[in-house]
Amino acid sequence: MFQLKIHPRKTALFFLAIVVALTVLHSVVQAIFLSTMNENLVELSEFVDLDIEKNLPSLYSAFAIFFCSLLFFCISLLEKKQGQQHGYWLGLACVFLFLSFDEAFVLHEGLGDFTEAYMNQTGILEASGLLYFPWILPYAFLTSILGIIYFPFFFRLPRKTFILLVVSAVIFLTGAVFFDMLGGKEAELHGYYTVTYTLLYTIEEFLEMSGIVLLMFTLLDYIEQKYGHLCLSLEERES
Repeated sequence: MFQLKIHPRKTALFFLAIVVALTVLHSVVQAIFLSTMNENLVELSEFVDLDIEKNLPSLYSAFAIFFCSLLFFCISLLEKKQGQQHGYWLGLACVFLFLSFDEAFVLHEGLGDFTEAYMNQTGILEASGLLYFPWILPYAFLTSILGIIYFPFFFRLPRKTFILLVVSAVIFLTGAVFFDMLGGKEAELHGYYTVTYTLLYTIEEFLEMSGIVLLMFTLLDYIEQKYGHLCLSLEERES
């Protein structure tokens, strides 16, 4: 039987190395492209651009979030087997499964268009400035509701797990909300092809990916501390 132990630290460092590599590659290509505006670099720029969907970085991000969904699902199964409350873990597995599909198929843009149309129709807010990307509003609202529902559950977790979950959420949301809002304002004022906008969304995406890596470590560490190493096993069939 072949067994592969999934170590929390090693796994997190592996994914972090990918995040750093993608960020450096993106930064180098964007710096060359913005300084030269060489049309021959357009395809390469789009392939490694952290701000563009359905390319190499977005494929990685979708997989990383999906991996977190699987970890939440594994914990829910382990908790259920022990006769403990598993519904919260299963709920998070579903949330992150949706987020992985959102990352892969850009679902939030459709929600953003709907939100902008509603804002224009009602006149309650204007899709400009920090709200230039209006998808932030429904996602921020749903995230707040989720946080209110889940905070008592998180608070009952081991202290280390609770702190790491909070830190990973803060890192992710700082990028996904704060820097995305700043990027939207910059895009509205000066367009998408500026050094400032590129810097803002690079920081945004790096924080999002780093937050997901820390979440991976947190979940794997929780499994290891409570249930032992998570292993993938392959057993040969006898012929």
